[in-house]
Amino acid sequence: MDKPHSSQPPELLTQLPRENVLQDDGIYMLVSTKGVEGSRSDGMLIRRCGFSLTTPLGCEIMGQYRLLSDGFWHASLRSKPQDDGTPGLPQRGIYATELDALVNLWANRRRQDLGTRL
Repeated sequence: MDKPHSSQPPELLTQLPRENVLQDDGIYMLVSTKGVEGSRSDGMLIRRCGFSLTTPLGCEIMGQYRLLSDGFWHASLRSKPQDDGTPGLPQRGIYATELDALVNLWANRRRQDLGTRL
């Protein structure tokens, strides 16, 4: 089982420029990936966790947001596991502004439910 808050800082997190970190509560980080080569999103919600075979960098991506071609913003967030332990379908939402997408990801990070959407 992964242990959060390992004493060893995750390599990925130490390499992020501070200006890319939009929010950080010590467990979750909301990070902008705008301008990052190869990125297919505008940002990610990352959860720190222990190092393991499934999380070799000491963190896992919980969600992401991106600008759609029609000017709306798409956000997705991993769902809580189902009662039988299988992963639930990701929560998805379409938002009018980037701020709406960011606020919904951040506000719902612990519940893993995006709440209000368009």
